[in-house]
Amino acid sequence: MSTVVTVDAPTGIRARRGARIPASGPQAVVWIGLVVLVVGPLLPLLYASLRSKPYYLPGGVFTLQGYRTLFDDPAFWQAVRNTLQFAVLTTVLSVAAGAAFAILCGRTNLPGRRIYSTLLLAPVVIPPLGLIVGWVAVYGQSGYLTGLVSRNLHLPVWNLSSIPGMAVLAAAVTIPISFLTCQSALAGTDTALEDAARSAGAGPLQVIARVTLPMLRPAILNCAVLIFALALEVLGIALFLGPPAHLDLYASYLYKSWSDSVVPDPAFVSAGAVLLLVVVSLLLLVRNRMLGAEQRFIATAVRGGGSYQPLDLRRWRRPLSFLVGAFIVLTSLVPLLGLVLMSCVKALTTLVAPWHLFTSSNWHQVATDVTFRRSITNSLIIAAVGGAITVAFVAVATVIAHRSKFVLRRTIPPLLVYPRAVPGIILGIGFFWSYLMIGPGAYVRNNLWGELIALSVRNITLAYVVIYPSLARINEEMDRAARATGAGWWTTTRRILLPILRPSLIAAFLLMFVTILNDYDPVVFLQKPGTEVIGVTMLQYWQQGVVGPVAALAVVQVLIVSVVLGIGARAIRSARHA
Repeated sequence: MSTVVTVDAPTGIRARRGARIPASGPQAVVWIGLVVLVVGPLLPLLYASLRSKPYYLPGGVFTLQGYRTLFDDPAFWQAVRNTLQFAVLTTVLSVAAGAAFAILCGRTNLPGRRIYSTLLLAPVVIPPLGLIVGWVAVYGQSGYLTGLVSRNLHLPVWNLSSIPGMAVLAAAVTIPISFLTCQSALAGTDTALEDAARSAGAGPLQVIARVTLPMLRPAILNCAVLIFALALEVLGIALFLGPPAHLDLYASYLYKSWSDSVVPDPAFVSAGAVLLLVVVSLLLLVRNRMLGAEQRFIATAVRGGGSYQPLDLRRWRRPLSFLVGAFIVLTSLVPLLGLVLMSCVKALTTLVAPWHLFTSSNWHQVATDVTFRRSITNSLIIAAVGGAITVAFVAVATVIAHRSKFVLRRTIPPLLVYPRAVPGIILGIGFFWSYLMIGPGAYVRNNLWGELIALSVRNITLAYVVIYPSLARINEEMDRAARATGAGWWTTTRRILLPILRPSLIAAFLLMFVTILNDYDPVVFLQKPGTEVIGVTMLQYWQQGVVGPVAALAVVQVLIVSVVLGIGARAIRSARHA
């Protein structure tokens, strides 16, 4: 698709006016805003961890007592041990399964591999808390299938409320990350080495073990570090599955230490938050070094004129296809059906047939309860407004970073990427203290704007990773042609680059809307009566033993996401053909 830019007489006049407006001033404002939003919340967090008393109490002094209190708490060390075990198991399971699925779908003649490549991404679009509730309904200690296997079939059952059980659920959620990473690595590598191995008489298993897996080693290490870092900050799984076994992970330990106390100990909790932030930041640095070194291990030669012949699985084709399909059904479809069923019954149990327990009371509570209704409304407002503002801001920041001469432009990409590496609960604590300590914070502390800012900053990276590749594909000759007609940087950005980026901007808004709607970690410490959002409301009601209405609210969230994705897909197609 070619793009023709025409400049009529009035436009030329406006371009010359735009050229007289210095671009460096507004660019500096955008940069300062980005620094304040990304780095700003972390400084008050560090300050709070070093004070003997909370900011709102007089008489505090600088001290390391918060860290000493943390290290003296046996529950802290137990949470650390649980988290390390959980993170290692999650990483091993997720990376192994994701790499295996990527190889099966990308390098073999597995039946149904194309549709499997799409269905394996289901956990990405299903709201995470909804998926967790579905898993609990089906596979939990009192889950339907758990009861069916133990009571009716008298067979040994699994224990989802354990470190291995929680790791299995976390792996099912994070497998799309490892699958996409390995799939992208395979798509960018040449198949000549695999062809040569087959020509030498190697079988499919030998080719995969001796050629394909070694080529995937950098990608596997990369996604392993990322998934390990993500596992360190898991909150929802621990809060939903941990209580029956009295298990806490690091994030749930911090959450309970803050919320369960009559007078929270911010220095104690903030110290734990700072430690986790340091660990995750170091892991991010390690991952970035791996990304830099990865290119040295990838063969990127162009394939020959002949088409690549996938590895023949022979008699294992259909059994392996069945296993992949069964995995998708058991990890995504069955929990989703369990979630819907739980929302429509008084109790989901094998002792009574579900059709004898059907009720509309769960949905009636969602429709009439003020908190549930307000949570849905607030989440939609925050997702729509926050998504639009974030995409507009990130679009301008991306153009400044990659299509301007701003002196600090090289610092913008790391600033845009870093927030997603910061654990959501840590970012939430940081924003809590920012709103409390900084004067302008009073204007957003007790309304939706405070939560909107926290959720938008947390997910700002996603908008960048969608917009930047599209901007990189736009020929810079268009910028120079616009400047030749007298257009300034802002005019070029507004009238040429942003219109061309319209499909990517719509896709970025769609991703931001869905992600902000589903996210909850950054606002668990910010939510107040009147500012409820879906995720935090689900957490709070579940902890109170309210199960059916929480499932119904999760189904509402799934339906909203499905509708938005459907509308967004049509909007993107229309923008591309415009």
